[in-house]
Amino acid sequence: MMGARTLGIAFAAVLALTACSSEPPPSGKFPPNPERKAGAAQSLIDTDPSGKRCVVSGGTAAPLSLTTPRLVALSRFGTDPVVDCFADGYFRVRKAVPAIAEPLYSLRIAIPGAVDPAFGPDQKPDQGTRGKLFPQWVRIRLQENVFATEAERDRYYAAEAVRIQQAWGEVERILGRECRNQTKTEAKGLILLTPECRKARRILGERRDSDLAASEINRRQSTIR
Repeated sequence: MMGARTLGIAFAAVLALTACSSEPPPSGKFPPNPERKAGAAQSLIDTDPSGKRCVVSGGTAAPLSLTTPRLVALSRFGTDPVVDCFADGYFRVRKAVPAIAEPLYSLRIAIPGAVDPAFGPDQKPDQGTRGKLFPQWVRIRLQENVFATEAERDRYYAAEAVRIQQAWGEVERILGRECRNQTKTEAKGLILLTPECRKARRILGERRDSDLAASEINRRQSTIR
């Protein structure tokens, strides 16, 4: 059992993560026995819904099995840790969480898997471990795969489509703010996006469409009992 002082310090760490994000990261109770490696910044690993099983793997470290939510030093698992989450009644999700290699979203989004609505804000520069920064939190959405009726399934996945659009909309707003600071004004007074921002917007649309298509596949593969 953690002492009151240890619990208080751990709880403060989660509050610090929460304050830096657009919404509170923990969707469940306080993580039991959080990992606390000296000098290693930690990320909150969570699922939506919370309380599901995940395995974090990568690098030379032994895979870590956990129940969400849990604080984890992702730097222990190399530069491309993989978070694999699963539960009965849900489709399994396996997601790579690359170390942050580029601070600008307009350039980072071109790196496969580097921008994802499941990722929270970047760790602060002074939180890096051996030069590696990761998201402050990772929350993986698990979609249900068993329904009583087709109508129930279709209502659920219609709501999922809205959720996906909204999640990528938040990424689009972040990208938009960044690109407004990079616009170029031509001689005729026209304000143009940089080539990097135009490419980033195209990639964002492709990623959003890919997530929507994957959700539709899950809808079709769901079981009706």
